[in-house]
Amino acid sequence: MVAPLLIFLLFGIIEFGLMVKDLVGVNQAAREGARSAAVGATPASLTTRIAGAAPTINPANLELVYHFRSFNQTNGTWGPWQVLGTDGSENNAKAGDQIRISVNYGHQLATGALFAGLADDPENGIVTLSTAIVMQRE
Repeated sequence: MVAPLLIFLLFGIIEFGLMVKDLVGVNQAAREGARSAAVGATPASLTTRIAGAAPTINPANLELVYHFRSFNQTNGTWGPWQVLGTDGSENNAKAGDQIRISVNYGHQLATGALFAGLADDPENGIVTLSTAIVMQRE
């Protein structure tokens, strides 16, 4: 009578541990991308850098978004987020701008249908893990 409950808890602990492992990898990948962008890396090189920064993450499941914004000295506020592009050999953010790297990762549940009700996509058993890192352009 207690065994099914204990097995359910055991699988829950394992699944949670796997999600935390992937979340740490996603955070590391986003931080690596933000650091690279802060020193001028282009969006194309950022994608490669982020994909290689977390070897336990499946790069095919990554959704990457790159933005930057500038500080308006006149009114003392940050401007709107704009899509990060290229300006020759570097990205188009200027020194002092903030660069935001947003990463979404579709974590495939290892337990399948057991915890699928908690997933963002219950039919496929996928939980979306998200993070965003902001750094200042050097």
